[in-house]
Amino acid sequence: MTAAEKLEWKRRAHVAISAPIPAAIRNGGVVASAQYRDDAAICAAFARRGVQPERARVAILRLEGVQGRL
Repeated sequence: MTAAEKLEWKRRAHVAISAPIPAAIRNGGVVASAQYRDDAAICAAFARRGVQPERARVAILRLEGVQGRL
């Protein structure tokens, strides 16, 4: 992952964790909300420290999918 790609993924992570939680997750089951929370935590760690880029990339895509931004 190049520096430019990493910067773009950090930007996407910040946008994903800043977006409001979708109603489907808020009113949904425990498993969906736990997965959303875990993905948000992975994205936050990546946005702050740049750790686990591959895992964060998957989490970002999952959050964007749930939020309807894919």
